[in-house]
Amino acid sequence: MLRTRIIPLILLLFYFVSVGRTDNEQSDATTVARSDTTPYFFYHALPYGTQANYNPVNVIINGGYGILQIIDYDDEYDRKIFTYPYREWGGNVWETVRHPLSTINEFGWWRFISTEVLPLTIKGRGNQWVPNYFLHMIGGGMHFRATEEWYRYHGFRAPRLWSVGTMLAYHALSEIVENRGNEELTVDHLADLLIFDPAGMLLFSSDRVCRFFSETLNLAEWSMQPVINVKNGNLENMGQFYVAKYPLTKEENWHVMAHFGLHGMFGVTHRWADGEALSFAGGFLVEELIRAAQEDTGRVLTATLTWRAGVFYDRDNSLLASLMVSTAPEYRIRLNLYPGILKLGTLSPGFFISGSKEWVVGMTIQYIPLGAGWGE
Repeated sequence: MLRTRIIPLILLLFYFVSVGRTDNEQSDATTVARSDTTPYFFYHALPYGTQANYNPVNVIINGGYGILQIIDYDDEYDRKIFTYPYREWGGNVWETVRHPLSTINEFGWWRFISTEVLPLTIKGRGNQWVPNYFLHMIGGGMHFRATEEWYRYHGFRAPRLWSVGTMLAYHALSEIVENRGNEELTVDHLADLLIFDPAGMLLFSSDRVCRFFSETLNLAEWSMQPVINVKNGNLENMGQFYVAKYPLTKEENWHVMAHFGLHGMFGVTHRWADGEALSFAGGFLVEELIRAAQEDTGRVLTATLTWRAGVFYDRDNSLLASLMVSTAPEYRIRLNLYPGILKLGTLSPGFFISGSKEWVVGMTIQYIPLGAGWGE
C-alpha cells in the first residue's frame, strides 16, 4: 500500500534535499549566481511575494494537483493526496501514452488534430487546444526556464537536466491526478505529454523567446500557497496561475494585463515608480470539467464556466496579495497574502482564507513546501 501512496513523501524528501543546504553552500551558490553571465528571465530570488515561494517542489505541487481546485470528485479520495493510489492511476495513463498511434487511430486522427492540436474552434467540445497552448506550452515552458534558473542560482550542476526532470514529474503527476484512474479511451495525455509539454520546453530554451515574454509581456508566475487541511487531510489553496502585462504608455505606468490558469481574467495595471503595482481584472473561471456531448468513441472533457474578478498587489512583478471573488459555490472569496506583507518576529509567512458558506484558512512558511490549514 505504501508504494501506491509514496509520491507526496518523495516530493517532501526531494524538497529538503534541494533546499536544505549549509550556509556555506548557500553562500557559494549565491556567489556563482552573481558571477553567472547567463540572463535570469523569470527567477530573480526576490525575498517577498510569489518569488519567495518559488522552488521546484512548489511547482510540482501547484501544477501536479492544480486540477483539484475545480473538480469535486465526491469520492473516498477527495483531495486527500496522501491516500491516492498513484501506481494504479499512473498505470492507466501509461497504457495510453505508450501506444500513441493505436490510441489516435481508435480516437480518430482528424478529431485529435482539430480538437487538441490546432486552434480551429472555441466552441464546446472542440476547444481542448486552449489549455494546451496557454497552460502547457506557454505556462509549462516558462516554468521550465524559471526552474532551470532556480537550479542555476542555487549552484546545481547541469541545471537544465534538473529542470527537465522536475517538469517530467510535474507534468506526469498532473495527468495522473486529472485522469484519476479513468480507463476510457482518451487522447488528452498524448497532446499534453508528447506535444505541448516538450514544445514548451523547446520554445523557452531560446533566450530570444524568453526575453520577449519576460521583458515585453512581463510574464510571471503568480501561483497559490498550498496547504494541508489538518481537519480532513485535503490539499487546499493549490493552483498555478500566470500574469502578463503589456504597457499602454511610454512611461510604462499603465498596462493591460491578463491573469490566467484555470481562469482567464483581463484588466489593467497601474505601476508606480518604486515597482509596486495594483491590478484589477475580471473574466471567466473554469467551474468544472464535464463529459462533452458526442457520438464518437472515447472520453472528451469540456469546461463549464462561471465569473471571477480580482484585485492584485505586486512589487517588481512578484505578487504580494490577491483578492478574488467568483460565483463558484466553494470559492466565492479567496484572499492570499504572500511573504513580505505580514511579519511574525523574523518570519514573514503567507496566509490565505477562502470559501463562502464554509471557510478554510491557512498559513505557509517560506522553504516549507506545504503549509497548514483548517476548515471544512
